[in-house]
Amino acid sequence: MIETSEKKVLNFDRLYEEYGERILNTAYKMTGGEDVARDLTQDIFLKVYENLDSFNQESRVYTWIYRIAVNHILNYLKKSKRYNWLDLLNRSISEVIHSEKPISEYWSRDSFVPPDEKMERQESEVLIWNLIQKLPSKYRVPLILQRYEEMKIQDIADVMELSESAVESRVHRAKKKLLVLMKPYSDDLMN
Repeated sequence: MIETSEKKVLNFDRLYEEYGERILNTAYKMTGGEDVARDLTQDIFLKVYENLDSFNQESRVYTWIYRIAVNHILNYLKKSKRYNWLDLLNRSISEVIHSEKPISEYWSRDSFVPPDEKMERQESEVLIWNLIQKLPSKYRVPLILQRYEEMKIQDIADVMELSESAVESRVHRAKKKLLVLMKPYSDDLMN
C-alpha cells in the first residue's frame, strides 16, 4: 500500500509540473483574478489527486484534467454569481495594460512593434477581450479554449463532453456574435 501511495504522489507531481501553469492560466483567463486563479488551481489539482485512482485512461490525461478544471471553474463562477468571467469591464484599460501580466501577452507574439502601435493594439485587444466576456458561456468557453488555450476541437469536445461538430458550431456562433458586438467599435478597431 505504501508503494502505491508513493507512485500516486510521483505521478501527481509529474502531472502538476506538466499542467499546473496551463491550468493556472486558464483559471486566470476565466476569472480575471490572480489570487482566485491560484486558489482554483489548488482546488483543481486536489481533485485530480483525489481522483487519480479513478482515471480510466479512456481519455487522455490532458483532456481529463481540463475537464475537471473547466467544470470546477464554471461551478465557482455560478456559485459566486460572476457571469462576467473577468473583472476587466470594471477596470480601466490603462490598469489592464500596465498590470504585471497584460492580456496582450496572450495575443501578441510578434517581434518589435513601435510603442504607439503597440499601445493601440493592446487597447484593441482589451476591447475584444471585454466583448468576448459578454458572450454566453456556452459560446465563450469553447472560443477561449480554442483561441487562447490553443486546444484542438477534439480536445475541447472531450473537455466539454460535446461532439466535435457541436464545438465547431459553438466556436463559429461565438465568432459571429463577436462580430455583431464589435460593430459599434469597428472604427476604433480598424485604426
